[in-house]
Amino acid sequence: MKTNFLYVGMAVVFAVLVIIYATTTSNLSEEIANISDSKPEIVKEELVVRFPINLEFQRPEVLNQVRFTPVKFSHFDHQDENCSKCHHTWDGKSQIKNCASAGCHDDLKHKGRPHSYFKAFHTLSSDRSCRGCHVKLNKEGQTDIATAPCANNACHPKRERAHN
Repeated sequence: MKTNFLYVGMAVVFAVLVIIYATTTSNLSEEIANISDSKPEIVKEELVVRFPINLEFQRPEVLNQVRFTPVKFSHFDHQDENCSKCHHTWDGKSQIKNCASAGCHDDLKHKGRPHSYFKAFHTLSSDRSCRGCHVKLNKEGQTDIATAPCANNACHPKRERAHN
């Protein structure tokens, strides 16, 4: 008699557990279905960055008659720098403009003028320019990128000549 009572008790407990499990999983599957149908909502975007990882500077049309190779640049290699260091007119929200845009380094013909396209990359006295920053890093022993002579350095590597 005790054995039958034990079996019946175990059967009742098992049935209750099955009912609880079935109820819980059916609600859970409904919740999962509801979640997967809806799209996540972004409450607040702090900062969204969209930029090319590697790029090659294409000189403005006026400057294309030079003997140096175009400069290849990697944003990935410069990721520890604050974007506004080089993009000094950027407000942090709007799309970044090209260096040769109106009002920036738009003097394309005269290398020596302060707002020239050439000075944006080559001013030795400014760590905003590529060359100035790398010269400063060289002095501090933080990089070994050669900034001179220009015809055979990391910025303008020597062109491979086709041999006939």
